[in-house]
Amino acid sequence: MNSRRDLLQIGAALTVGTVAAQEHHASDNEIAAAKKVARFFKPAEMDLLAKVVDQIIPRSDTPGAADANVHYFIDWQAHTNPKRGAQLRKDLAWIAKQGFTTGDQVALLTKWSKSTGEPKRIFQAMKELTIDGYYGTKEGLQVELGWNANTFVREFKGCTHKEHA
Repeated sequence: MNSRRDLLQIGAALTVGTVAAQEHHASDNEIAAAKKVARFFKPAEMDLLAKVVDQIIPRSDTPGAADANVHYFIDWQAHTNPKRGAQLRKDLAWIAKQGFTTGDQVALLTKWSKSTGEPKRIFQAMKELTIDGYYGTKEGLQVELGWNANTFVREFKGCTHKEHA
């Protein structure tokens, strides 16, 4: 330790690490996903939801969204916010009517992403929930991104892509 500044930096790092460790208790949605218990959606809706999230973040050399139980995360979101859950149930019914389970799923999602109105809104909602759920899991954070929350970084330089400078 060379200076008081070094001591303060070490103390701050220890404080942040301790608080982060204390705050990382399994949340209710992580518990629901781990138990694989649907709390809001019916089994057929859960099956459809698993197919949707699996097409939004498919399995590659890393697990996909369905592997990470993101559909249970979305179920938990619906369970904790019944108004949102009711809308998601309507959205899933709409997706089912479009022939999602029997049609070209990637083509349908692509079409909806480029459309306007209701198809775009539904696609955007599913995409946002899938991303939020996936990157809050071990599969998303650790396996795909390689983030283990165990590295002290003195300086974060931000994005290094020249187009983001």
